[in-house]
Amino acid sequence: MGKVVRNTWAPHGAAPIDRAHILSRDSSPEGLDVQRLRFRDRAVLDLDPALAHVVGVIRGRAVLDAPSTGPLALERGCHLFVPLGERATLRAEPGFEIAHVASPKARGTRVLLRDETFVRACADEAQPLRWILTPQYLSRRIFLHHDHTLLSRRGHPVSWFHTTMFDVAGLPTNDEGEPVFKMAYTSRTEFNVCYDVTGHARVRMSGSDGAWGPWQTLDGESTYHLDEAPEADGKVRNKHEISAVGGYVTLFCAFDPAPTGIERHRPGEYSDYEPFHVVAERPEHAAHQARIGRYDEMVDTLSLAKARGELDSRKNDALWQLYEAGRAAQRMQEEGLIASARDRASVLASWISTDDE
Repeated sequence: MGKVVRNTWAPHGAAPIDRAHILSRDSSPEGLDVQRLRFRDRAVLDLDPALAHVVGVIRGRAVLDAPSTGPLALERGCHLFVPLGERATLRAEPGFEIAHVASPKARGTRVLLRDETFVRACADEAQPLRWILTPQYLSRRIFLHHDHTLLSRRGHPVSWFHTTMFDVAGLPTNDEGEPVFKMAYTSRTEFNVCYDVTGHARVRMSGSDGAWGPWQTLDGESTYHLDEAPEADGKVRNKHEISAVGGYVTLFCAFDPAPTGIERHRPGEYSDYEPFHVVAERPEHAAHQARIGRYDEMVDTLSLAKARGELDSRKNDALWQLYEAGRAAQRMQEEGLIASARDRASVLASWISTDDE
């Protein structure tokens, strides 16, 4: 399997749906099926109840029909988890497009719908909890280690992120003098389904011998996959660099095992998401878990209310007040970051949260 998978689109059954098969659970180390689906016309897609599913909406509108939830309206910025045994269908309008991940293993037992409108408001005075803006990227952390969703082949929780990596201008350089986004995951694998890429974007990966492979172009029809098998010490060597010049790279990514929500990438370092057992022992993790629970309730409750057309009835209750406070806290922290970013301020400014989103 190549490190970069290029989409090949083909009709998906008799319905007016095109499918790009990306990864198979039989050959990928995570044990996950990954695909993109585009609806050329109105169509109904049945989600296999023998599998659990994560869906990220790229564009368009649809309705999820599930016995446990009733009909839920979906649009761009919505993310779903559907558990094993749930006989759910998607009734899509023309132009609906999704990234879809499926696994025969899951620990989640209920449908989760998370709308980025409310994920954006997961922040308190101490820190952002799910909507993480840094000088290098915006990470919308939809499903984390503590969220009960998919499991990988090895039984690890799988996370689901929606990430944009920014123009690299002004970032620290690599050994060849190029500004790049640097990563060196040694405790997990990852796939990155790119769908919105502007400018000139590339990725290169280091082999087990430490030598860099060739730069490979990224576009909106590519997935780069960090899939090294663990070595004798239990670690993988998924060191890689991303370059985005004159634009950005937006993608959906899944990690095995799942990050916890408090990690940071630091410009200039080949940074890593540390193993869960290391992070879990830190006071910062305990504090994060203590704070995030009420925001999770807010996101899940208000996302469902919006999808059912019932959001107006929630606008005087405590969860709506928490949403408003979290949105304001997120905005304040982003403004502080931009004020301190100097050379990167203009890059970050276009990604700041706004009250009308």
